[in-house]
Amino acid sequence: MPASTILLIEADAKFGETISSALSAVGYTLTVVADPEEAFSKVTDNQLIIIDVVAGAKSAIDVCREIRATSSAPSIPVLCVSQTDDVEDRIHFLEAGADDVVAKPFDAREIEARVEALLLRFQRSKDRTAVVSADGLTVARARRTVAVHSPKGGVGTSTIATNIAIAAAQRRPDRVAIIDLDLQFGQVATHLNITPQQTLADVVRDDAALREPDLLRAYATRHDSGLHVLAAPTNPEQAALVTADHVDRILTTLLGTYDQLVIDTGSWLDERSLRAFEHAEHVVFVMNPEIASLKAMSALIEYLNEAGTVAAKSMFVLNNTFGREILKLRDVETALGMKVSMELPYDPFLYLKAVNEGNPIVSGAPSSAPAERLIALSTTAFGADGLNVAPPQKKRAGRFGFRRR
Repeated sequence: MPASTILLIEADAKFGETISSALSAVGYTLTVVADPEEAFSKVTDNQLIIIDVVAGAKSAIDVCREIRATSSAPSIPVLCVSQTDDVEDRIHFLEAGADDVVAKPFDAREIEARVEALLLRFQRSKDRTAVVSADGLTVARARRTVAVHSPKGGVGTSTIATNIAIAAAQRRPDRVAIIDLDLQFGQVATHLNITPQQTLADVVRDDAALREPDLLRAYATRHDSGLHVLAAPTNPEQAALVTADHVDRILTTLLGTYDQLVIDTGSWLDERSLRAFEHAEHVVFVMNPEIASLKAMSALIEYLNEAGTVAAKSMFVLNNTFGREILKLRDVETALGMKVSMELPYDPFLYLKAVNEGNPIVSGAPSSAPAERLIALSTTAFGADGLNVAPPQKKRAGRFGFRRR
């Protein structure tokens, strides 16, 4: 679930225990308060409010109305409990600002279902909200998840993923996480010179962590830059423990505790990496200017057109890893039939030094030409400050949106 802490305003101790037991059993954390005045100070510490019987002179409807009048509370869903099945009572709650009303008596499964539906509805509403810029232009919703992939190993996928993530973490310390989905031989930890105590193999054994953002956050290793790392398993045999459904749950839950995610999917294409592509708002495809890399990328594009996984959210990066220019940019674009979004410059020393020292270029050599390009790539992938002006809609060529030039 996107949120899991609930404030229950309840003066009936027996019924409060009934609700608490039902919701705690499925993983929610409840704070029970009888006094409305005490409850007001706790509203913003929770992700959902349930109002039943309240103590004092105020009615439950009055309390609901006051909570809704709080400036910081509109984004918090409120579920009210009506003491009867009378339609007028429910209407009064809704007029006071309740998002849903459940009438007594009710089954524990009903309260569970209503809570889950409210949390999901509010989370989706947050994710889909458009943002309006200062000059009045409507911009697309913030990009929160970027995946980095190459169909060919050795082209710099992990280098680019870690630098994108470090650059994002410099803008938002402790609010960005990188997930190493190169599950057999992931090198994100090596690139960052960290030794994780726990990996994705440990995460998938903890069902509560797959559901609770704060528990899942505890499995991440913090880098000195403020970037948090969910590392690949240390043993290749453990890669099979992580399923596509696990990827779904991990990426969804992480967005409950981080602002932005970077996913290094390596060079292995399977259902797990395809799920990562589906979650991402932007997918960065990396290649070298040589024939084998271009053939692999062309085959990937053809496959994704057939599989229907990635379309206009893709961008292509040309990583110049050779001292001599083997293929020119225009040759690469002609061969792929696609526009290259970013070209990274060759450097005979910095990339190797960064990996060997575990200090990514954007932090180790921030004024260098490669660092400037990588920072620009991070900004482009997420959008400046997380926002991106929505481009004009064009008629898409091809079944799933990859347009050959």
